[in-house]
Amino acid sequence: MAHRFPDITAYGSALRFALEAEQACADFAAAAGVLAPDRIWRDKLEEVVCTHDDRVQKLGVLPIVAGPAAQEPVPALDGPAYLGTLDAEPVTTWPGAVDQLIQAEEDAARYHDAFAAECRAILGDRSAAFEKSARQDRDYAAELLRLLG
Repeated sequence: MAHRFPDITAYGSALRFALEAEQACADFAAAAGVLAPDRIWRDKLEEVVCTHDDRVQKLGVLPIVAGPAAQEPVPALDGPAYLGTLDAEPVTTWPGAVDQLIQAEEDAARYHDAFAAECRAILGDRSAAFEKSARQDRDYAAELLRLLG
């Protein structure tokens, strides 16, 4: 189930990377949900899955930018700097699966912040959606960490 992240060369591949990060977080949450020790964990992890699935749908319908702006390189977005967890196979033990999800949430948040900042001129007011996603990812990571105790 490891995800295939594109090389980031321009806006389009940077957006695909963001969507892939969202899908990876959903998949990690689903995998952790299978291992969850109780209903509280299963419910929380299902909430995380639904949030990421919704984001993939919402962010995936952003207008495709055409023209010269879409072809501008985005050198500040070094994809491999955000990988390691996001492109890994899911951990198959509890609580390791939640630890992996927490790291994936943090990595996705870092990417969304960087993507919004680097592509702000292209995204315009749509950059706020990625900034909001980053905040929500960090909130989930913190909440999951608290639940782990």
